[in-house]
Amino acid sequence: MVSVFYRFFLSSIIILLFCVLNQINLKFSFKEHVYIAILGITLFNINYVLFYLSTQQLISGFVALCFSSILFMNVINNILFKQNYPKIMTVIGGLVGTLGLVFIFYEEIINFEFSKGTSYGIFIGILATYFASIGNLVSEYTSKIKMNVISVTGYGMLYGSITLLLYLLITGINLNFDMSYRYILSLTYLSIFGSVFGFILYLTIIKNIGANEAAYIAIIMPLIALVISTIFEGLKWDLSLYIGAALVIFGNILILKKN
Repeated sequence: MVSVFYRFFLSSIIILLFCVLNQINLKFSFKEHVYIAILGITLFNINYVLFYLSTQQLISGFVALCFSSILFMNVINNILFKQNYPKIMTVIGGLVGTLGLVFIFYEEIINFEFSKGTSYGIFIGILATYFASIGNLVSEYTSKIKMNVISVTGYGMLYGSITLLLYLLITGINLNFDMSYRYILSLTYLSIFGSVFGFILYLTIIKNIGANEAAYIAIIMPLIALVISTIFEGLKWDLSLYIGAALVIFGNILILKKN
């Protein structure tokens, strides 16, 4: 959790400094800052903290399945808060893609043993995903009212990291910083590529196609991880991986298909 704070705090400084140097608007009303704070706290704080706790109890397959539910949570929240019903292809594509994840993680799932701890991990993972969904919808709204995605992301990460710092201080968690070359390099990489570029791109996708459709990224990410693992780690594909990958890709095609 401490690394999450360092990651998003560094990312926020990089983004806000970029905004200053490029004269990107950083002036927002108090009401707009409230929206940004909600986005930051849900997406860059609570979401990550809860998933950190969840991964201590769950195998990677169940974590991926928990997060893939964000597509359906976005759909439900859009209906509840905005009376905005999804395209039928979005729902069908999400179901097909989720089925693909079940095939991809088939071996892990069938060998998984439920216990009090793992049930808690699944609950926390679903809760984390719900907070991420709230952040997605707030991001969609800030884009709708013409707030700049880059500056909103920078402020959001700042609010998220500062509130996470308060949590760490209150709970007495040690804030020691690992000065090793490996840690600093990995932190810098995650801050720049995983957070600055990654989240600006993701929130821009939400702006352009909507939170429902953009959430399919949560389903396709494990497939990308498998491809990387195949290239760099020599992963051998079996039938369940091929079927799962095909379903994930087909689900993506259905979601992007115009009704």
